Amino acid sequence: MTKKDFITGMEFSAKQLQEIIDLAISFKKGKVPQHAERIITLFFANPSLRTRLSFESGMKKMQGKVNVLSGNDTWNFEYREGAVMNADKQEHIKEAAQVISKYTDLLAIRKSELITTKSDQSDSNWNELKKDEAIATLAKYATVPVINMESNMFHPCQALADIMTMIEQFKSIKNKKYVLTWAPHPKPLPLATPHSQLLMPAMFGMDVTLAHPPSFNLDEDVIKLAKAQAKESGGSLQITQDQEKALKNADVVMAKSWASLKYFGDWQKETKHRNKFKNWIIDNEKMSLTNEAIFMHCLPVRRNVVVSDEVLDSGKSIIIQEAENRMWAQMALMHYLLTLKS
Repeated sequence: MTKKDFITGMEFSAKQLQEIIDLAISFKKGKVPQHAERIITLFFANPSLRTRLSFESGMKKMQGKVNVLSGNDTWNFEYREGAVMNADKQEHIKEAAQVISKYTDLLAIRKSELITTKSDQSDSNWNELKKDEAIATLAKYATVPVINMESNMFHPCQALADIMTMIEQFKSIKNKKYVLTWAPHPKPLPLATPHSQLLMPAMFGMDVTLAHPPSFNLDEDVIKLAKAQAKESGGSLQITQDQEKALKNADVVMAKSWASLKYFGDWQKETKHRNKFKNWIIDNEKMSLTNEAIFMHCLPVRRNVVVSDEVLDSGKSIIIQEAENRMWAQMALMHYLLTLKS
């Protein structure tokens, strides 16, 4: 029995990821495999729209079954190794992961302390959160493949769908100029999605430009990984605080907001700082600097804050195709993992 997890996305080579995307494109054209009686269990500690529906719909299209659990449906899990469980945690993930594995063929989890309905993250410590202890411990003890539906550090399912969407547009994406740009937002959003949206294009040999205002750097370990991947793949990685310079001759504009690591945990200071950069919104004037670029965003999106209506509703916006491809890409990922497991 082969167990392969999908947690950072880097468990797979670019060649293997391309195989998964090729499968996804073939599924979208009607060549859907059958996985009757196979089961995926989805555990959501955070809210979800696209992720939940795309996994559920994808598995059902393959005639498989789906279990869905929320944090309110089960015991309060302890994820820390060696914990003394004399407080509010009733079950350790060590037992839970092994038990759930007996009931299912695949196990997926969304657990991020950074996905919140409030703006303040004053109790957060980035150096602890980036360890992704919850999904790491779950994967350690689960005996079936574990899929990351978004953790503190990574959202590889989103990045996989993004790559699929760009391949549909361009056929070959190698050395296409891909700009991942920070955008304004009223809340300190998680870093998981931009981390994955930086890493995977670098793996595929794109010429990646990361644009953000001062003090909105992504995690330094992810930057190092992306630089290494770009070098290996024949792509490139540039980082700039000049958004307009970054957008010149871009083929793809990926807009995303994220929290400041410099001010992490101090929302009052971050708010004062981020309010200086409301002009980082993507509008027609910004898009006119590009090489007739396509516009992408993972959704949900704050209209006329992150990006203007005129861009979102234009023919260059492929956000709905990108969202649809979450389902097809995840179907291919599930099929790939089930095939490896068989």
